[in-house]
Amino acid sequence: MVCDLCTKAYDSVAIKINNAHICRECEEKIIAITVWDPDYQMWINRIKRFWQHLLGEKGYA
Repeated sequence: MVCDLCTKAYDSVAIKINNAHICRECEEKIIAITVWDPDYQMWINRIKRFWQHLLGEKGYA
Protein backbone atom coordinates (compact mmCIF):
# COMPACT_ATOMS: atom_id res chain seq x y z
CA MET A 1 0.00 0.00 0.00
CA VAL A 2 0.98 3.64 -0.40
CA CYS A 3 0.54 6.35 2.20
CA ASP A 4 -1.67 9.17 0.96
CA LEU A 5 0.35 11.76 2.89
CA CYS A 6 3.98 10.89 2.10
CA THR A 7 3.37 8.64 -0.95
CA LYS A 8 5.81 6.02 0.36
CA ALA A 9 5.03 2.33 0.23
CA TYR A 10 4.51 0.58 3.57
CA ASP A 11 3.51 -2.82 4.92
CA SER A 12 1.05 -2.03 7.69
CA VAL A 13 -1.48 0.76 7.84
CA ALA A 14 -1.75 2.99 10.88
CA ILE A 15 -4.94 4.77 9.84
CA LYS A 16 -7.41 3.81 7.14
CA ILE A 17 -10.38 6.01 6.25
CA ASN A 18 -12.48 4.69 3.38
CA ASN A 19 -9.83 3.89 0.75
CA ALA A 20 -7.26 6.39 2.04
CA HIS A 21 -4.28 5.37 4.14
CA ILE A 22 -1.83 7.05 6.50
CA CYS A 23 1.31 5.11 7.38
CA ARG A 24 2.55 4.71 10.93
CA GLU A 25 5.51 7.03 10.31
CA CYS A 26 3.22 9.88 9.22
CA GLU A 27 0.86 9.20 12.11
CA GLU A 28 3.75 9.48 14.56
CA LYS A 29 4.99 12.72 12.96
CA ILE A 30 1.49 14.25 13.09
CA ILE A 31 1.10 13.32 16.75
CA ALA A 32 4.50 14.74 17.72
CA ILE A 33 4.58 17.95 15.68
CA THR A 34 4.17 21.33 17.36
CA VAL A 35 3.11 24.66 15.89
CA TRP A 36 6.72 25.86 16.27
CA ASP A 37 8.10 23.05 14.10
CA PRO A 38 9.44 24.26 10.71
CA ASP A 39 7.46 21.46 8.99
CA TYR A 40 4.17 22.33 10.68
CA GLN A 41 2.64 24.12 7.67
CA MET A 42 3.72 21.31 5.32
CA TRP A 43 1.81 18.79 7.48
CA ILE A 44 -1.24 21.07 7.64
CA ASN A 45 -1.25 21.22 3.83
CA ARG A 46 -0.84 17.45 3.47
CA ILE A 47 -3.68 16.78 5.90
CA LYS A 48 -5.86 19.35 4.12
CA ARG A 49 -5.26 17.66 0.73
CA PHE A 50 -5.93 14.26 2.33
CA TRP A 51 -9.37 15.39 3.55
CA GLN A 52 -10.14 17.19 0.29
CA HIS A 53 -9.47 13.92 -1.50
CA LEU A 54 -11.75 12.02 0.86
CA LEU A 55 -14.49 14.58 0.45
CA GLY A 56 -14.15 14.60 -3.33
CA GLU A 57 -12.93 18.17 -3.65
CA LYS A 58 -10.49 19.25 -6.36
CA GLY A 59 -6.88 20.02 -5.55
CA TYR A 60 -5.66 16.69 -4.19
CA ALA A 61 -2.21 15.85 -5.55
